[in-house]
Amino acid sequence: MSEQVENPGRRRWLLLLPLALFMALSGVFLVQLLSGRDSSVIPSALIGREAPVTPLPALDGINLPGFDPAQFAGKVTLVNVWASWCAPCRQEHPLLMQLAADGRFDIAGLNYKDQPENARRFLNELGNPYTLIGTDDSGRAA
Repeated sequence: MSEQVENPGRRRWLLLLPLALFMALSGVFLVQLLSGRDSSVIPSALIGREAPVTPLPALDGINLPGFDPAQFAGKVTLVNVWASWCAPCRQEHPLLMQLAADGRFDIAGLNYKDQPENARRFLNELGNPYTLIGTDDSGRAA
C-alpha cells in the first residue's frame, strides 16, 4: 500500500489561516476605530426634514385625545415614548410626573406596542402626566 504524504507547505498554510483571519478582522476594527466617525450617531433618512405627520388613536379607557401633530402647533411639547413592559419607563415616570406639574409645556405620550389594559394599569399605578396619549400598536410611528 502506498501512503499519502501531505504537502508540508499546505499544512503550514492551514495552520496560519486562523492567524490571517484574526489579523484581517483586527485591521477592519482598527480602520473603523481610527476613522473619526461618532459611533453614537444613528443615520436617518429624516435628518433635515420635517417629521412625518403621524396621527395615532387614543388609548382606550383613558379620557384623553389621541396623538395628532396638529395639536402641537404653537406649543412646546415633550413627546415621550413609553410602554408598561419597559423597565426604564418605570424609572423615568416620577420625573415626568414632576414635569407635568410645570405647566409651561405639554407632555404627549406615545404608547409603544402595548396592550391597552396594561397601559391603563401602568398609568393608574404610577399616575398620568400626559395631556394626550396615542397608541402605536405596530411600532411604525415610533
